[in-house]
Amino acid sequence: MQQHSWSGAVKRGLSEYVDLDKDPFAFSHGLTGVDQTGNFLWVDVLLVSFCSILGMTLILRVMRMYNSHLRHVSTMGTAHRQIYWRHNQTNIVPWLKKHIIYAPLWKKRHNEEIRLSSAVSIGTLPSRFHMLILVTYGASNVAYCLCLPWSREESASVVAALRGRSGTLAALNLIPTILFALRNNPLIWMLHVSYDTFNLLHRWAARIVIAETLVHTLCWMINTYNVGQWKGIGDSLAKEPSYTWGMVGTAAFTILGIQAWSPLRHAFYETFINIHRLMVAFAIVGAWVHIDLHALPQLPWMKLCLAMWIIEWLVRTWKCARYNVSMRRGMSKVTIEALPNDACRVTIDLVREWNHRCGSHVHLYVPSLSGWASHPFSVAWASPHHHSMPGSVEDEKLGLPTTNPAHDLTRPNQKMRSISLVCRAREGFTRKMYDRASKQPMGILSTYGMIEGPYGGHESLDSYGTCILFAAGVGITHQTSFVRHLVAGYHGGTVAARKVVLVWSIPNTECLEWVRPWMDEILRMPGRREVLKILLFITRPKNHSEINSTSGSVQMFPGRCDVQTIIDREVSERIGAVAVTVCGAGAFSDGVRTAVRSRVDEGSIDFIEEAFTY
Repeated sequence: MQQHSWSGAVKRGLSEYVDLDKDPFAFSHGLTGVDQTGNFLWVDVLLVSFCSILGMTLILRVMRMYNSHLRHVSTMGTAHRQIYWRHNQTNIVPWLKKHIIYAPLWKKRHNEEIRLSSAVSIGTLPSRFHMLILVTYGASNVAYCLCLPWSREESASVVAALRGRSGTLAALNLIPTILFALRNNPLIWMLHVSYDTFNLLHRWAARIVIAETLVHTLCWMINTYNVGQWKGIGDSLAKEPSYTWGMVGTAAFTILGIQAWSPLRHAFYETFINIHRLMVAFAIVGAWVHIDLHALPQLPWMKLCLAMWIIEWLVRTWKCARYNVSMRRGMSKVTIEALPNDACRVTIDLVREWNHRCGSHVHLYVPSLSGWASHPFSVAWASPHHHSMPGSVEDEKLGLPTTNPAHDLTRPNQKMRSISLVCRAREGFTRKMYDRASKQPMGILSTYGMIEGPYGGHESLDSYGTCILFAAGVGITHQTSFVRHLVAGYHGGTVAARKVVLVWSIPNTECLEWVRPWMDEILRMPGRREVLKILLFITRPKNHSEINSTSGSVQMFPGRCDVQTIIDREVSERIGAVAVTVCGAGAFSDGVRTAVRSRVDEGSIDFIEEAFTY
């Protein structure tokens, strides 16, 4: 009976007493020396930590949604009821916003890229709040790996325990790593946390997985080398499929870590994403076979990882097919119009109705230009009518339908049949798209393609009395749908907005052509003069004669936008709660963030940033 208990303990890795004469490689394979009790304990602790954070985030999200709904129903259609909501109701929330939630990690830089040269970028810095999460996550994994049975006399047994601990944690952390990378991550719509935030968490969770995988492999190599030298390692890899596939997984993870290095990722993104997907497949298969051949209890985790990845691609395929492919109409038609300043206006006529959300984005597929690669763009405009080419030459060059400005914009959940994007030509796909369109007659290219989405668009501005929308360059595409919705809602009495300020910074007046048809439509909307003010800042005007303000509600200025002055003025004259949103270059967004942080103590102000850091 005693011998049976002892042998069972050895199989579970709970004993350091092993007959090394019979099996000198005992601490290199199986569960010998592995602290399974500790492994299961720290797995449970990590899972509880994840669930606790998700639960707290969900509770805070529900509380914020309830507060926004209460503010919305009590203030829409009136201005005098908004006095209560213009003030902070507690000192804690403004302090958290200023010093934790909205605060950059250091000084003012957050989304502005850190560049070693004009061609080499090493990415951006996380916010202070994100850094707290990342440090806690990383430090906890280090602590779990170091909670080992150090009292064991046999050092190889301690190394085996570290091998088991690091391998277990790597397998577990692979689940959130894959989940956070998915475009259709259910946590995005449950928690209303942006994909950009989850992408940040994905990158750091992946780094932890790679580090733990390397520790796991290194521990195996140390114990194997101490017994059989390099020949023992080579024989094990050659003769044992489990170790062979384990090394395949380790190699794939290592390649993932190297090629995901920020300068390489930014310089060759399209190449990066294709290699990335291939290496992920090798990593999952390698880990799966390695675990399966050893009959380890982590196999269900690998099945879950693969299932999430397969479901993600099935959902993405379904989204593409649903709105873009029809037996009767064929595939969605894409019209690409070359615009000044190396930009394109892309209009997609969908084969089925599409539910548009303000602030959403889509992934665009144009097989004739980029194969089956997709690229994300904000939805600048959506129309319930298909794109049509008007008769006159001038209208035809605009390439967009001019619809009735009052066409049922206040109807909830109105279905759209045509959406439009504005894409700035840089490298790769966007440059190819612009060059191809600019060579066509009248600068218009017609082809076929698909959109996948919508994604994002979870932030609502309906409950704010004052909305200040900042945009730089092509970032205007994120704000146009909000402006149209808020002006229509003001006229229909369905939103709380009584003051909407659009601030757009562009290099020259030619950029106005990017959104001219839509802005003309907005300026014709009923109630626009009472609620909307547009401030245009031309940073590099060709001559000062082109800078002219046609009215008090549409003003044009030369030079850079003084964000702090605008925030100070509008906050002091605010009606109700204030929402400040921004979409633009990193330095511009960081400037808006800094200006908002300096005023969150003075009233109820929320900051919303649209960013895509890859």
